[in-house]
Amino acid sequence: MYEIYLSSYSKRIYRKRAKIVSAAGMFAILAIASLLHFGFEFFGKVKPTAIIFAVNESVWEHLKIGFFGGLIFYIIEFIIYGKKFDNFIVGKSVALFLIPFLTAVFFYTYTAFLNDNLILDILTLVLAVVIAQLVSLRIILSNRKIKKLPFVILIIILLIIFPLFTYFPPKIPQLFYDFAHRRWGM
Repeated sequence: MYEIYLSSYSKRIYRKRAKIVSAAGMFAILAIASLLHFGFEFFGKVKPTAIIFAVNESVWEHLKIGFFGGLIFYIIEFIIYGKKFDNFIVGKSVALFLIPFLTAVFFYTYTAFLNDNLILDILTLVLAVVIAQLVSLRIILSNRKIKKLPFVILIIILLIIFPLFTYFPPKIPQLFYDFAHRRWGM
């Protein structure tokens, strides 16, 4: 939207900044997701905090913290420089979809062959975030303008279903059941 008004020097500066922030974002998203993992307990299991914090050890809750970790970072990133790129919202929307999607794909792929393992669980999120950040950066730096509306709708849907399924988890054991504590949801 604003990119067309920038000089070529300014464009290079913002493109370089986008690359640096994207790399730093990989670590920031993982750090935020880690905090979101323990936030529900830390804040005394106050029900409204379950909107973004993990309430149990189900796969769904781990997908949720990856999504919200990315969302929190992307909001900050948008404030810093996101308005300078036409495809920022599209790129970050794709990343917000990819983080939980790839985390689930990697998790279910490795657990089909191996036992569940904490290190591999963490690596599934790390790999998902790295890939999502790289794809997002490619979209953001693209000169091709992409319509935002379908991607905004995708994010709205994800913003609704992550909290909704925390409070009202469907009876799909492989995704919503907390096997560690033998319970559904909160």
